[in-house]
Amino acid sequence: MAEHVALVAFVVLLVGGTAVSVPLPAILACGLALFVGHGLAQGVHLRDLARAAAGSARSVGGMLALFVVVGALAASWRAAGTIATIVCWSSALIRPGTAIVASFLMCCLMSMLLGTAFGTAATMGVICMAIAHAMGANELLVGGAVLSGCYFGDRCSPMSTSAVLVSRLTGTDLFDNVGRMLRTGLVPFALSCVAYAALGTVFGGGTALAGIGSRLAGTYSIGWASALPALVVVVLSLMRMNVLVTMSASLAFACATCVLCQGVSPAALPGMLVFGYQASQAAVARIMDGGGVVSMANVMAVIAISSCYAGIFRRTGLIDGAEGAVTRLSQHSTPFFGVLATSVASCMVACNQTLAIMLTRELCGNTEGSEKALALDLENSVVIISPLVPWSISNVAVLTSAGAPALSLAAAAFCYLLPLWTLCISVRLRHDAGFASTRQAELLGITPADDVRLSGRGAALS
Repeated sequence: MAEHVALVAFVVLLVGGTAVSVPLPAILACGLALFVGHGLAQGVHLRDLARAAAGSARSVGGMLALFVVVGALAASWRAAGTIATIVCWSSALIRPGTAIVASFLMCCLMSMLLGTAFGTAATMGVICMAIAHAMGANELLVGGAVLSGCYFGDRCSPMSTSAVLVSRLTGTDLFDNVGRMLRTGLVPFALSCVAYAALGTVFGGGTALAGIGSRLAGTYSIGWASALPALVVVVLSLMRMNVLVTMSASLAFACATCVLCQGVSPAALPGMLVFGYQASQAAVARIMDGGGVVSMANVMAVIAISSCYAGIFRRTGLIDGAEGAVTRLSQHSTPFFGVLATSVASCMVACNQTLAIMLTRELCGNTEGSEKALALDLENSVVIISPLVPWSISNVAVLTSAGAPALSLAAAAFCYLLPLWTLCISVRLRHDAGFASTRQAELLGITPADDVRLSGRGAALS
C-alpha cells in the first residue's frame, strides 16, 4: 500500500509541477526526496539508500562528459558554418508539393549527424517550418514530419545520447544496436516517406521559397571546408570509433574551421563553447544562435537526478510488484508488447525521455531473453514514444523550438509506425519458432537473441 501511495504522489508531483511550469530538475529533486523518505519509512538506512542511488548514478556517469562535448559541439558547428552549409545544400530540395517529405528527410539527416532531437529542431526544424510558412504549406503536417525526423536520428544515431544511455543500461554494444535499429526501422521509414509524399501532393504550398540559403551564404563561408566537421562524424562513425572520441575529433575540426574559415578569434572560442554561439547578423540569429555547454545544464541535471531513482527502486522494492505484472503481461502476449505497454505508462509519468528509459529498463528487465533484445525493444518503444506525449519535454521542446503547432504530434508518422511495425515482428516471432534464424529476419535486424525461447533465461521465464 505504501508503495502505491509513493508512486501516486510522484505522479501528482510530476503532472502538477509540469502544469505550473516548475523546472523539471526541481520536480525530480522533490521526487528523489519523496522516494528517500519512503525508503526511510520502510526501515532502510539512509546510508544504504545513498549507496544505492550512487551506484545507479555511476552507470550513466560517462554521459555527463558526453553532454559537455555535445554542448560545445553544437556551438562550434554553428560558428564553423557547418550547419549553415548543410542547410544551404539541403534547401534546394524543397519544392511546393515536396515540402513535407523533404522536411522529414532533411531532419532525419540532421538528427543522424547531431544525434539530438533538440539540436535538430533548433536548426533544421526552424528552417523547415520557416520554409513551410513562406510556401503556404500545411504547417501541422510539416511539424509532424519535423518531429518524426528529429527522433529518427535521436533514436539511432551513434551520436545520440539516448542510444548511448540504452547501451550503457543494457551493457550492449552501441554500434551493434545502431545497425539493428537502422534495419528494423527501414520499413517504417519507407512508409513514412510514402505517406508524407502523398500528403504533399494534396497540401503542398504554391508560393516561392524565401531566400534563406542566400542569407546564410552572405554570413558564412559555405563549402566543403565548413562541412568537414560533419564529415568527420560520418567517417569515424562508420569506423565504429568511440562516440566521445568521434565527437571530440569533430569538435577539434570545428574549432579549427571557426578560426581558419569563418574568422572567429581564438580568444573568443572558449566563451562561445561554454555559453553558446551568437550570430553577428540579426537576419540569421534566430536560426543559428544556440549551443554551448550551459545549454546542456538542464539535461545534465535531469540525468544526474533521475539516474538515482533506479537504485533506490531496487533497494526499497518500490516497483517489484509492477515488474512482476510486466513480466506476466509479456509471457501472455509478446516480450515487446510488455515493453511497449510499460513504455507508454513510463513516458506519461516521467515527462522526459531519460527517466522514461530508466523506468522502462528497470520494469522490463525480465521480459526478454537477452539484454541485446531488450536494448532493441527499448529503442523501438520508449525512445520513440516519448515525443508523442503532449506534456513531455521530448515533445514540447522540439515543437516549440521549431515553431510547429502543438497538434503536429498527430502527424509524426515514423513515431507511430515504428512501434507498430516492431509489434508485428514480435507477433511473428511468437508464432513462428524458426523465424528469428531466417535471412528475412536478419535483414529486419532480428537475430536468434530476439526470440525469448532460444535463450536460457527465456526458457526459464516461459
